[in-house]
Amino acid sequence: MRGSSAHTRRNPKHLFDHWPMVVEAVRSAGSVALFLDFDGTLTPFRERPDQVRLSEGTRRALAGLARDPRVDVLVLSGRRRADVKRRVGIPGIRCFGLHGWEGSAPAVSKASVAKLLHEARQQFRERLADLREIWIEEKGPVFAVHVRGATEDAARRTGAIVREVMGSFMPDLRVLPGNQVWEVAPAELQGKGATVRALLDRMVDSPLTFYVGDDTTDESAFSVLTDGITVCVGSRRPTEAKFTLRGPQEVRQFLERLGRELRANGGRGPQQPRSLAG
Repeated sequence: MRGSSAHTRRNPKHLFDHWPMVVEAVRSAGSVALFLDFDGTLTPFRERPDQVRLSEGTRRALAGLARDPRVDVLVLSGRRRADVKRRVGIPGIRCFGLHGWEGSAPAVSKASVAKLLHEARQQFRERLADLREIWIEEKGPVFAVHVRGATEDAARRTGAIVREVMGSFMPDLRVLPGNQVWEVAPAELQGKGATVRALLDRMVDSPLTFYVGDDTTDESAFSVLTDGITVCVGSRRPTEAKFTLRGPQEVRQFLERLGRELRANGGRGPQQPRSLAG
């Protein structure tokens, strides 16, 4: 399903409380496009990104969906594409890194922008040197300032430093605020909403679209999928998503339910769909 860029913040409904409507939409659909965030959605957060692993239950549910010819499973992550692809490790699932900027080809910045990123990185290293709880993650053309596990005072001071330093580099660079992280990136990194819209435009049919994500970086995707089934994971409010799930365990249950419904609906043709706007 295509969407517009209308913005409506809301307190979403729990997805399982409205499952019959989801079932009806799946039965009406000829195909499904399932967009998923990774950290905080498919997996719980850990203090360091390299500690994150998919659970076996989630892996089985994803593998089952990926084997269904009616389903296109796409994972959009802030990680590098090679990293998320290795952690997912399931044939048939397409992975996109750096919030969709890194797709089938690696993301590359202009030389002038790469120089600005280097200068910004150096300033952050100098300004954050006395905050030992804060660390910088290198992600090629993007770097991330992490405050997970830091004290409230250290996180507050880091936020002030991010705002002050980035004032010298905008609009050539931009900040993507996430869950206890700030990512500094070239302005041409447009985010997940632009990626989702471009991917849907390339699809031959008009699939029933799901987007499941937990972070503020997922809001741009929620906003473009006004006719899709958008799901915010966790307790963050308000959101542009229509529905919510409490955490990665409920995301696994959702994937399992969706797989069962698709298997049950294997021999049925599409019917007239019901609108999921809400």
